[in-house]
Amino acid sequence: MSVGGSILRSMSVSHWKLINQLKEYVSKSSSNEKGFLFVLNKEWASVLQKLTMTYDSVESHTRRNVDTDTAIVDKKIKSEKEPPKTDSKEPAAKEDEGYSLPQVLTGLKLKKNSSQNVEMPEESIPKWKSSIEAVSKISINSRTRHVIASIANAESVQSRLKRLEDLASHLNQYPEAKHLAIKEGVLRLLLQTRKRTDDELTLAVLRETLAVLGHVDPLPGRGIRILSIDGGGIRGVLVIELLKKLEELTGKRIYEMFDYICGVSTGAILLCVLVPQKKTLTELSEMYKELSTKIFTQSAFWGTSNLVWSHSYYNTEMWEQLLKIYVGETPLIRTARDPLMPKLSMISAVVNLPRVTAYIFRNYSLPYKVQSPYMGGTQYKLWEAVRASAAAPSYFEEYRLGELLHQDGGVLVNNPTAVAIHEAKQLWPGCPIQCVVSFGTGRTNPVICGEDVNSSSWKTKFFKILDSATDTEAVHTMLNDLLPGSVYFRFNPYVTEMVTMDEIRPDKIGQLEQDAAMYYRRNEETFQEAAKALMHSSTCMQRVLNWINLHRELLGIK
Repeated sequence: MSVGGSILRSMSVSHWKLINQLKEYVSKSSSNEKGFLFVLNKEWASVLQKLTMTYDSVESHTRRNVDTDTAIVDKKIKSEKEPPKTDSKEPAAKEDEGYSLPQVLTGLKLKKNSSQNVEMPEESIPKWKSSIEAVSKISINSRTRHVIASIANAESVQSRLKRLEDLASHLNQYPEAKHLAIKEGVLRLLLQTRKRTDDELTLAVLRETLAVLGHVDPLPGRGIRILSIDGGGIRGVLVIELLKKLEELTGKRIYEMFDYICGVSTGAILLCVLVPQKKTLTELSEMYKELSTKIFTQSAFWGTSNLVWSHSYYNTEMWEQLLKIYVGETPLIRTARDPLMPKLSMISAVVNLPRVTAYIFRNYSLPYKVQSPYMGGTQYKLWEAVRASAAAPSYFEEYRLGELLHQDGGVLVNNPTAVAIHEAKQLWPGCPIQCVVSFGTGRTNPVICGEDVNSSSWKTKFFKILDSATDTEAVHTMLNDLLPGSVYFRFNPYVTEMVTMDEIRPDKIGQLEQDAAMYYRRNEETFQEAAKALMHSSTCMQRVLNWINLHRELLGIK
């Protein structure tokens, strides 16, 4: 092919024109029934095919290198190359009689055209050409050391505040820098800075930065005080009414009574409004009813249409806008700047992994070298955490954050008390549990009905599976056996009617409030015991140990 190709390339345009005319003559003679080239064997077809392919490649090469006059001649050759149309009434050659020249040339033409129309794959853009700038580990480490050194060398309050903000932003953007920062002694530096300053803005940034680094201050009580709130839709008004009784007994606000608060679905909504915004329980009750009325007011026609189209009965876009208004767009980790802020967590269920997994939205990071079995993050906003935790199937659409698809946390962990205890023990290892208060959103006494036990409908099977997945009392039974009665308290009222999560009729909501009041009257002594357990202050020995541990951290002694 190399020798023949060089000879063909040396041929002039006039020679190619002669060959083209010869091919045209052969084509005309082959279309005639009496022509001696009417039938060709496979060998002749193969030779002609190779000749045509060589001609095509050389022709394209010649066109790129000849001058303008030659290009005009080539254009004429191309026009003469097209064979004349044959009469459609002429009989076609049979396949068993061999290969005809028009069939071979037509096949070659189709093959050539199809090869020219093939779309070439898009060229992949290398990472170094992408708009997203990749930062190397060396650059991150260098930046981390520089920011830490700048804090140590800061002279004025404003300069120190600016550099502390830079450190907090740097650690939030590059969480992997946390380990190097701790090795470089940043905890000791921040604690010493906190001891020397009385500027409130500086102290607020220090609290956030310490939370990002996983540092926790000593507990104010004898142990860990935990609050857990289940999911349940509008039945969350039961929890609000019972929390009012707890505040009346203790004389303190909810965020002052507990060190760790965890919620799922409805519980996530309540705690994200009650704690960061410092609203009263009366304001929370009014807000919750107003929010429920706005989102759960839906015509059956549009609701059914949405359910078929987007698998959500209610308007998800409207739900997200309401959450931004009522819950707020404050980043979770930013709430740690509040000196009265307890540790908060909201739980969702990630459903696009091989196994449904719990995801914990935190306003804190776990301590250095502590690994949690649960997925989690601090980089999201309050409304995003609530949106993910309350994405009830068939009520609202699933919520995507990054590569993860979130659904209502109640699908997997409708009673988050056990998860809350685990997370709290990760934050304060070795500290005893002082009090655990868990609130449910209502239950009814089981009633044995006279249904046929030999069969059940598919609808009944589905709801039985759903009830077992969202069961809350199994966790309660386990914790009730493991924890002392003076430590663990579970309040889950019996209700007159188990209303649906999207109930908005005032009489039904009023009935729930009456059920909560009745439940409190029947369990008033238990509430008083829980209030007493929450009010225990730390002992003298604990305060001495806390003072020693703090000064060890200030001196960098492990």
